[in-house]
Amino acid sequence: MLTDAQWAMLDPLVEQCRPKGKTPPHDLRRTMEAILWR
Repeated sequence: MLTDAQWAMLDPLVEQCRPKGKTPPHDLRRTMEAILWR
């Protein structure tokens, strides 16, 4: 759903505000795509 270019823009913003230790970093893109899909 998210292109690589879109994720490249969102990733730094998500990393700044996400609670550390909650979601492994490799799952964040999948989680964001699921939220947007719903």
